[in-house]
Amino acid sequence: MSTVLDDVEAFRKFVLEHSRIEEAGIAIEDLFQRWQASRLSESELQQSLESLNRGLADVAAGRLIDAQDAIQQTRNRMPKKP
Repeated sequence: MSTVLDDVEAFRKFVLEHSRIEEAGIAIEDLFQRWQASRLSESELQQSLESLNRGLADVAAGRLIDAQDAIQQTRNRMPKKP
């Protein structure tokens, strides 16, 4: 079986298992995200948690910037086209 088919089969099994125990009406997107998270290695999970904690620390410290401002600042740093 190809890797894609293996992944599809693994996801199908995950959906069937969780559809029995999860709340009714859960979106397929939510199940897919949970499935992806369940497949993370320990180091990937640790890196994700560290990134989330850094982001939360930035929020707590007030180190936030509006997304449009950040995009404009990035554009301003880029070399101008001739």
